[in-house]
Amino acid sequence: MIVVPPEPAAVVQVDPQNLYRSAVADRLAGRPAEAVPKLEQVLAVRPDDVDARVNLGLALLALGRLDEAEAALVEVTRRAPTYVDAWVGLARIRQRRHDLPAARLAASEAARLAPGDAEVSALQASLEPSPPWRLDVGAARSRLSGGLPDWTEARVSLSRRLGDGWSAGAAVEITERFDNTDVYLEARMDRAFDGGGLYLALGGAPDADYRPEIAFAVGGHARLAPRIDATLDASAARYPTGTVIGLHPGLRATLPGDRIQLSARWINVRDENGVHRSGYSALARWQATDRVALRAGYADAPESSEGATVDVKAGNLGADLGVTDRLTLRIGLLSEDRDAYDREELSLGLGWRF
Repeated sequence: MIVVPPEPAAVVQVDPQNLYRSAVADRLAGRPAEAVPKLEQVLAVRPDDVDARVNLGLALLALGRLDEAEAALVEVTRRAPTYVDAWVGLARIRQRRHDLPAARLAASEAARLAPGDAEVSALQASLEPSPPWRLDVGAARSRLSGGLPDWTEARVSLSRRLGDGWSAGAAVEITERFDNTDVYLEARMDRAFDGGGLYLALGGAPDADYRPEIAFAVGGHARLAPRIDATLDASAARYPTGTVIGLHPGLRATLPGDRIQLSARWINVRDENGVHRSGYSALARWQATDRVALRAGYADAPESSEGATVDVKAGNLGADLGVTDRLTLRIGLLSEDRDAYDREELSLGLGWRF
């Protein structure tokens, strides 16, 4: 019996140019994870292809792999010093790292090579120092079911950027509920860093009727993967009726294109009676245009109000309107379903940087 050996498998030859076109299409369509291996294959065959290398750097940047992206783009500028897209990519990497002086240098080189380019001009504008102060003013009016008196709320906060990722602020909030008025004062510190941030807040209402007599909160977020952050908020608040402790882990995702952000939190509360309660909240935000952002959220979770923790189902809609580069108008609608009554709220606010 004669055994015929199988024929060797045919070697599939991939056209580097077609693979390059496919990779670029993937990157531009918001699929950088699919573009990277294709571009690496192209460069294995054509290591001097600066177009493939710059696209690799930009795809790695979209994935948050900043060190690899920077190495690829620096190599492009070494091989082709006049490649504008490489300088733009380097500026964006250094902006992500909060190294604004280095980002401005890269953007200036891009502007020298492409004077009048709209993308480069917008990048340079985004790297200019923003006003250090921020003032936020808001007011809200709520209507309650069952003939109960309306609620009112007014809040003013002022914060200042201190440099190196630090900022500090203070706020005062005046609320009226069921013919009682509380004045709540708060101080807050924030620290931003590459891939995350932290905050610490301390506040309280002197002679409180229903707001916390003293409250402490700490939390932050950290990058888990490209476009995915973990969030965590913890708090302790002493009310006239007892102490409420909260711990709320969550996730936040930014979809390709950076226009849509989704977030969710698991709400955990030990109420004033020492009973554990839990729930959840979810929020979606869509940057519809450069000046208009829309948001929608829903929550089914415990909330401490009027000296007691109750389960609340709430839905909200809102919009942020950029009137100018420094002035933002905020509008919000809220509908709550509580055990004892329902509540509907209209809120308006202004944010001003100066």
